[in-house]
Amino acid sequence: MNDWSNFFIGELGAAASLAGLLFVAVSVNQARILQLGRMADRGLEALVMLLAVVMIASMGLVPGQGVRLLGLEIFATAAAASGGIFLLERAYLRLIERPYRRLSIQMAVCNQLSLITIALGGLVTLWRGQNGLYLLPPGILATFLFSIANAWVLLIEINR
Repeated sequence: MNDWSNFFIGELGAAASLAGLLFVAVSVNQARILQLGRMADRGLEALVMLLAVVMIASMGLVPGQGVRLLGLEIFATAAAASGGIFLLERAYLRLIERPYRRLSIQMAVCNQLSLITIALGGLVTLWRGQNGLYLLPPGILATFLFSIANAWVLLIEINR
């Protein structure tokens, strides 16, 4: 697991930094976000995704932890985040106006795919050992990308 420690340290720092930037984006447009009903759920969705990465990266740094236990922790964290985000998405997608619905559904699917990739990495790690960890980089990078996209909507797009 020592080979993975730098990866986990880097992802932990990046996720924490992006979560901080998300808070800034939400605070800048707080009044407008709250005017738009369930739009705040987009911010919560991005925050949950980033916090899942913070938790997973933190778990990867626990000394002496078995790789299969780490796989279980990764799976449980990503699955819980995916389930919570699904409930948010289901609630806000019903209320989105028709012109914005297709793009919002696409974003919701992308958010879910990033977390499902991480959860799959946890399952493969649980089943096959360290090889499953190779699914984490694409899942985490996708999580960063889609969290930033959600933040962009909250910072810029709602003011157009």
